[in-house]
Amino acid sequence: SNVNAYINMICDTLKNSIPKAVVYCQVREAKRSLLNRFYVQVGRKEKEQLGTMLDEDPALMEKRLQLAKRLELYKQARDDIDSVAWK
Repeated sequence: SNVNAYINMICDTLKNSIPKAVVYCQVREAKRSLLNRFYVQVGRKEKEQLGTMLDEDPALMEKRLQLAKRLELYKQARDDIDSVAWK
């Protein structure tokens, strides 16, 4: 009976894991196919079009720089407050 229970447990495990493995392989192959198609499409673009696609909007760049400066000011203010508060 122990051997029969063990065999049934192994069969149940296989019934659950085989479909998962098949779906995993299908998803992995679909991902590989989509990436290859994307790389081909990107490779067809001319150099200027790629540069245009990869350039950051100047307004967005300016806002990002302002936020980085503000973050540095906040960090410095926090450090100043901590140094005064704990003395």
